[in-house]
Amino acid sequence: MTVPQIDPWPPAPGPSDPGDVFDAKAFEYTAAMEPRRQQMNAVADFVNTKADEVFSNAQSADTASGQAGQSATEAAQSAAEASDSAQEAELDRIAVADMRDESVSLANSAASSATTATNKAGEAQAFRDQAAQISGLDQVEQAVDVALPQAPALIDGLRRSVEAASGGRMTVFYTASGQPSYFVRQGKFLCEDVAPGGELGTGVHEAFIFDGAEDAEIWVGAYQGVVLNGEAVSQPGLASRVSINYDQAKSACQIAGAGFDLMTIWDWAAISLWCMANGFEPRGNTNHGRHHDSRWETGTRQDNGVPGNSGGVGNTLTGSGPAQWRHDQTMAGIADMVGNVWEWLSGMKMVDARVFLSPDNAIPSESGYSDTLFDLPSNRTWSTVDATGAGDALKRAMIVPKGVDDPQGYLYTTLTGERLPFRGGSRSIGAYAGLGALNLSNARTYSGSTLGFRPRFRNP
Repeated sequence: MTVPQIDPWPPAPGPSDPGDVFDAKAFEYTAAMEPRRQQMNAVADFVNTKADEVFSNAQSADTASGQAGQSATEAAQSAAEASDSAQEAELDRIAVADMRDESVSLANSAASSATTATNKAGEAQAFRDQAAQISGLDQVEQAVDVALPQAPALIDGLRRSVEAASGGRMTVFYTASGQPSYFVRQGKFLCEDVAPGGELGTGVHEAFIFDGAEDAEIWVGAYQGVVLNGEAVSQPGLASRVSINYDQAKSACQIAGAGFDLMTIWDWAAISLWCMANGFEPRGNTNHGRHHDSRWETGTRQDNGVPGNSGGVGNTLTGSGPAQWRHDQTMAGIADMVGNVWEWLSGMKMVDARVFLSPDNAIPSESGYSDTLFDLPSNRTWSTVDATGAGDALKRAMIVPKGVDDPQGYLYTTLTGERLPFRGGSRSIGAYAGLGALNLSNARTYSGSTLGFRPRFRNP
């Protein structure tokens, strides 16, 4: 029986790799994780088997030693009885002497067996210690599997590469079944920091408040959502999941495990306000694989079609566009918030034109949404919505514009019935797409080929 072998790791993505090379290496590195886990377990099983064999031999030796020791004791007792009898019968002396000689031989044999047993037990323990060091890898991996989705500081190979390449802005969390999912960190900020003119009021933005308690950060999917093996993930180079309704999108995110959920209206607002405060509004796929104005900015169409051609499916693969399609103009930013496919959001709804809003980013059941006492108008450019009578919360959630440095986008509404939000725009609506684009025209059961979602993560 030969020792199982462990294959070497493929090259890890590095800080100097271009976006497509980095993503390709990340995929290869991810795919290598499960085979190497199995190979390490095979090595551990091999060592445990060998340790059990040695331990079994040691137990056999211990048993022999005990039997020999018992025989020696019995012989010694017989010798004592023979010595007493010698005083009464000289004729028994020879027999007693022979028995004594035999007992000495047995005692020597017992001592030798005991020494052998002790040596074998020591060897077995040393072998078992070695086995424990290797088989302990399995226990460590089990602990890592439990802890990985919960702690950004716990590093594996893929996560180490992603965090090194992004300067810690992007990381990897793992779903309940162990699938990697990429997320970007947005640190906490004050409303007056992103709107110094006071248009949003003051205090910590609601995106960083959960049931009244503040968090230092939020984690937003780096890529639009894809459903793999029943779980929603954020991964590069894939076709965004579309034709999915609101409840299906939310369920797919939550099935991924503790901490995973659908992106919220507050998450979207925080990222968008941060972008505008930093003087940059990302572009995206707004013209069948390219940007409608900056037409040299293209992504990889999922049908391999020519960017700009309205035939086929003009959606682009997640993260395949340039840095200008990321929220911070770097390849470590959040991709495709503008265009490509609309994104379902939780945290607000509209009923007969009235806006109902979650009080913070914990997102209670919809019955816990607050009545804002504000009604949205009919279709129009989003930045032209009259915010008179709207409270600061509606501006901080970017349901209405704040009046200064507002992003592009169009407001679509159906002012009767319950309407759930999606934002960002799609592949074919040109200038109507943008961080401000807000669609409240459809019921929660609606699905379509230009409507998807994005996951978020919060440490449970």
